[in-house]
This record gives sequence, C-alpha cells and structure tokens, in this order.
Amino acid sequence: MHKIKAVLMMIFACTVLCGFKCESVCTGCKNIEVFEENGLYVFRIPFEGEYKVKPFVSEKLIYNTDVFKKTKAELVINAGYFDPKNGGTSSYVVQDKKMVLDPKTNNNLTQNTALKPYMKKILNRTEFRILDCKGKTKYDIAAHNAKTPYKCELMHSIQAGPLLYPDLRMEEEYFVATEGTKVTRDSITALKKCARTTIGIKDNDLYIIIATTKHPLTLPELSEICKDLCLDKAMNFDGGGSTSLDYKGTDNPKYKNLHVISDKDKSARKLKSFLIIEK
Repeated sequence: MHKIKAVLMMIFACTVLCGFKCESVCTGCKNIEVFEENGLYVFRIPFEGEYKVKPFVSEKLIYNTDVFKKTKAELVINAGYFDPKNGGTSSYVVQDKKMVLDPKTNNNLTQNTALKPYMKKILNRTEFRILDCKGKTKYDIAAHNAKTPYKCELMHSIQAGPLLYPDLRMEEEYFVATEGTKVTRDSITALKKCARTTIGIKDNDLYIIIATTKHPLTLPELSEICKDLCLDKAMNFDGGGSTSLDYKGTDNPKYKNLHVISDKDKSARKLKSFLIIEK
C-alpha cells in the first residue's frame, strides 16, 4: 500500500498535473490528463476543458469499444450493473432528464427471494449525477434517493456503487454483509483484489481510476487511493470483467488510441451502460 501511495503522489507531480496539490487545483488545464503505473490508470478530465459527459445505454449488451466507435467520443468507460443472463439492468440510469433504465423492471433482481429483505438498500445505491444548476453544469455523487441541491436539476445519472469516499459504504448498500467477524456476503468481491472502475470528483473536475488485473485492488484499498488523491467524492462503477476504457489519447504515443480492459489477454465483457465523454 505504501508503494501505491508513492506512485500516486508521483502522478500529480508538476509535469503531469500543472502543479497539482491537495490544497489547490490545476487552473488553465483543459485537456484530459492520464498517468499509468503497472496497470493502474488515473485520468483527470478538467471542467475547464468543457467536455460533455453523459450516459449511453444499449438495449442489447455491447462491447465498450463498439460504443467508442459508434459515438466517436473522446473517452468511454463501463458504468452501471446489469444481469448478463437476461440483459436487464441492476442500476438506474437517467438520460436527458428521463429514466431510461430501471432496476425494478429486472425480475431476476426484484423476484430474488434472498434479496427482497434488502431491496431498499439495493435500489438506493450510489449514483454519479450531472446537474444543471442555473445554467451551470455540476457533478455530484449521491444516494439514488437523495434530493438534488437547491436550484439544481438532474440531467443525467448512472447508478452503481458503493460510495468509496469520503465514506466507504459496502454494507450500507448491501454489497457486503457480516455476522460478527465473519463475512457472509461479498457480491462484487469487494474485499478481494480485483479489476476496478472508479469515478470521482474534485472541484468539479472528474477523475477516473482504472485498476486492471495487473494491479488489482480491494474496495478499501481503492478508498484509500481516493483519499490520497484528495477527491471530494468517489464511487465504484461495475468492475471485474466489466472494467473497460477506450480513449482517443494524448500527444504522448503511449496513450494514443488507448484500449484498456481488466485483462488484455482475455476478451472484454459485453455491457449495458456506459459513461461517455465528448469534446
């Protein structure tokens, strides 16, 4: 863990993020910035870059790279949870003020007798929000049932979870359950090292963290990384075999036409919902 912290401190050296420090943010930086170390990627999407961020959903399951080609976006990542057996959603998605995915329509989820006692927790899991606040775009991370801030309207949202930072809410969102010291449920291998997709916000800039199987992380470890990056809030998107990212790239040839999945030696998983970032 100490090595990870040392690497992340290097990520935001002045040659990478324009003198980034926890006490301040980069001013004037308008391009997506990326750093990778041994399979751990961190992307920063500056608000000043005027990028358009929104969800993309598919009726049928589809690869992340196909969404990237179809939308011609700058960057596309996997997002919400879904049922690979029936293609139904396990996460709410709002697009252009309309709910386009509703987990209550997924009978495999709602009719699961083992989950019924915990359905309120499951349906209220954390979501990433894009708000219109009197004409200004703002990002937020909040529970699904949380009210939007005063004079703000919800434009888009993608639910997944759990919240990673400033609080780690694995049990509150029923991803993990314990009896005393015994773990009785770990539905997304939260306590095991795994590929991960994470989205965070700081001063209205977006941060995306991708951990591949080359650098797998537990959710508690990922929460610590979000703390080290001084994020305001961060949440977990679907991970494991769903972890995938496509990015047009920077001037650095290393990050040109970047295609990242959980394990480059295996096929990516077809997915239901995505977050796309357009210029």
